[in-house]
Amino acid sequence: MEHLATALKALGHPERLRIVALLSRGELTVSEITQVLGLSQPRVTQYIKTLEAAGVVQRLKEGSWVFSRLKRSDVQTVGILDAVITALPQDDGDITADRRRLESVRANRAKAATEFFADLAQDKDNLSAEYLPRGDIESHMRAMAGPGPFNHMVDLGTGTGRILKVFADIAKRGTGIDSNHDMLRVARPNLAQTGFHHLSVQAGDLTQTPLNAGTADLVTLHQVLHFLDDPDEAIREAARLLGDNGKLLIVDFAAHDRDEFRDSYAHRRLGFDSAEISAFARQHGLTVTEERKVKPQDDAPAVMLWLAVKSTENKGSLQ
Repeated sequence: MEHLATALKALGHPERLRIVALLSRGELTVSEITQVLGLSQPRVTQYIKTLEAAGVVQRLKEGSWVFSRLKRSDVQTVGILDAVITALPQDDGDITADRRRLESVRANRAKAATEFFADLAQDKDNLSAEYLPRGDIESHMRAMAGPGPFNHMVDLGTGTGRILKVFADIAKRGTGIDSNHDMLRVARPNLAQTGFHHLSVQAGDLTQTPLNAGTADLVTLHQVLHFLDDPDEAIREAARLLGDNGKLLIVDFAAHDRDEFRDSYAHRRLGFDSAEISAFARQHGLTVTEERKVKPQDDAPAVMLWLAVKSTENKGSLQ
C-alpha cells in the first residue's frame, strides 16, 4: 500500500506528469527531456530521481548518457501509470507543445541517422568493419535458428538484404522491411539475382510494418536495435508478426562504453545486456531460450545473439 501512495504522490505534480507523458512515447535522456521541457537540467534530474524512487521510472546508464524509461515491472504501479497516462488531457497546451518539441528532437536524430545510412549504402554490401566478424555471426545465426524450413521469414531493418540472402535456402518466402530508400535501392538488385526471387524488400517502419499478424515463423533483427529510440517497440512488432512457436533472432552489440560509436556510427544505444533483452521479450510473450557471444579479434565490442520463441509456456528461459 505504501509504495502505491508514494507513486501517486510522485505523479501529483504538473511537471513530473509532463515527464511521464513524454516517456510514454519512449525512453529519453535527461538532456533530451530538458530540451523538450525548457527546464534546467538539475531540476529535470531531480524530478526523474523522485519518479525513480517512487517506482514509476527506471534509469539506465550507458557511457556518458543516462536513459530514462517508464518502469513496467510492477503490476500495481503499471495500473496506476496507465490510468494516469490515459487521463492526461491530449489538448492540454503544455502536453501539446511538449509533443511537438519531442517530434523535432527525434526528427533531428532521424536526419542524422538517415544521412549515415545513405553514406553506408554507397559501400554496397560492405557494411563497415563495425559489423565484423560477419561470417562468424552469420554461421551462428543459422545454427541458432535451426534447419527450417521457414514458411515466411521477416527481416526488420533489412538494409541491403544480406540477412535475407543468408537464410535464402531455408526460407520459402522472405520479406525485408526498411525505412531507408538508399538501402533499399541497393537491396533490390542484390535480391534480383538467380536463387533469390522468393525474397523481397519494401519500405516501411520496422516498428509498425504493413504485414499481417502471426504470418511469420522467423523474424530477424540484425544490428538494428542500437539505432532505435525505443528498441522495445521493434521487439513488440516482431512478436506481433510471429505465429505460435515462431522464432525471433536478435543480433546486436553486447553492452559497452564506446561513446564514440554515437558520433561515428549514429548509434543511439551502446549495446544491450541479456537481462534487458529478456525483459523486452517477456513483455511481449517471448521467451529467450539461447544466447551466444562473438568476440571480434580487434578491440571492437563483442556481438551477442539471442534466440527468443513465441510460446504460451515459460520453460527454458534465461534468467
